Amino acid sequence: MADPLTQSWTVFSRERAAIYLNGYGAPAESSKRLLLEVIRQHSPRAVPSLLDLGCGNAHVCTFFRDHGLDCSYTGVDVSPPLLEAAKANVGADATTRFVEDDICKLSGVVGHHDVAFYSHTLEMIGDPESSLRAAKRLADRIVIRFFEPPTHTTDSVDLRLLDVGGDASVPYIRRSMGRSYYQLMLANLGCDSVDVYQDDGSTDQIHVLNYS
Repeated sequence: MADPLTQSWTVFSRERAAIYLNGYGAPAESSKRLLLEVIRQHSPRAVPSLLDLGCGNAHVCTFFRDHGLDCSYTGVDVSPPLLEAAKANVGADATTRFVEDDICKLSGVVGHHDVAFYSHTLEMIGDPESSLRAAKRLADRIVIRFFEPPTHTTDSVDLRLLDVGGDASVPYIRRSMGRSYYQLMLANLGCDSVDVYQDDGSTDQIHVLNYS
């Protein structure tokens, strides 16, 4: 049985799932554009294969394709309501698939991908190091978009409430990642360096992890 925090993501109403991060709590447009530019820059092929970890309702996929990125896309999320919304948002497409899976484990994801990316999700999972390790196994490149950049002196996790529709609120975690904790994780994963891109229109940062 899933832990209570994982279960929180499974109880979205259909209406709330459809607009999550697409109608409320949406990232800055400049941040989404920067993510698109970084993925284009670091993709080895004209039509890259992308793995979206914590895809939600696929709002990032929609943005990418609306802005001309031709790609093979796999979205992974633990939430059935969000995945149903993702399928409705993106539509039927032979180059698009969705996988219901825990992004800390990624045991249900097959194949290899050019780029695995986290878009405002790494700060909201319980075991980011295990997730990054699994992503490294599945992709040549890892890209992380942080809404809470890992620049804090200490590492802390807050328990907050998420509006999932129908007058319901459920708990979720939000991590303020410490600089030392982040560096230790990357060292454990064999990361040699990180390219950091700062969004001019928000506090968002995008990190590209480099391995030898």
